[in-house]
Amino acid sequence: MQINSRTVSILEEVARRPDGGGLVEIANATSLPAATCHRLLAALAEDELVHRDPLTRRYSVGRGLVQLAGMVTQIGRGASIEAGMTALRDRWRECFFLASIVDDAIICVRSLPTIDPNRMTVTVPLGQPMAPNVAGSAKAILAHVSAAERERLITAGGGMARLTENSIVDAVEFENEMDRIRGCGHSICDEESEVGAATVAVPIVLPEGMVRSALAAIGPRDRILALAEDGMIEDMVRTAAVIAGLEQGTTVDALVPGL
Repeated sequence: MQINSRTVSILEEVARRPDGGGLVEIANATSLPAATCHRLLAALAEDELVHRDPLTRRYSVGRGLVQLAGMVTQIGRGASIEAGMTALRDRWRECFFLASIVDDAIICVRSLPTIDPNRMTVTVPLGQPMAPNVAGSAKAILAHVSAAERERLITAGGGMARLTENSIVDAVEFENEMDRIRGCGHSICDEESEVGAATVAVPIVLPEGMVRSALAAIGPRDRILALAEDGMIEDMVRTAAVIAGLEQGTTVDALVPGL
């Protein structure tokens, strides 16, 4: 099954490059003829397993591959992340999810809804984009990236969207919110994206200081804010630190680079 091994080699090489890779770079790294590499990349792009930037012509991880990564929960690091999120979900009985920067968007790459059938809850579906200026998970990430990267992601995400009367749409007010998040270590979306719902999120800070993902809990407003005051944030911070310190190099790492 040579074509399968070639495809896997290409996916692994693309996943190793957070800023994407050009055709020649990927072909050379995988020892494939450029024509063969181009044909396989085109097929992968059709299925959204890779994304080709129309301007730079560079290939990066696609949304389809991220969705597959979210389904991989029993291999190496993926199982460890799942275990940590499951423990949070079971302790606090809310929906916990993980959001990451993928290409020009911040999307949900893992989601664990509450298993309590009698509990009113809010869930985030796998693959859902996060509105950059209002989603708690997006704000937790944006507060820890460069100003240029923050502006790029906000613009790519549709700008400062007003989803409710609480949405932050003023640039100065938003930068003040970024300062607040950096100062306290967590973000809160208090009915900014949906009336009656709230999100609490903490950044996943990698050892080198980079932030590409956030761990978040979402649910009915009053309950989420009460739990945040009752120790849930501190529990999330500890779990995020464990996730950030997990060993690199597993299959899931390759699928979701820079987690």
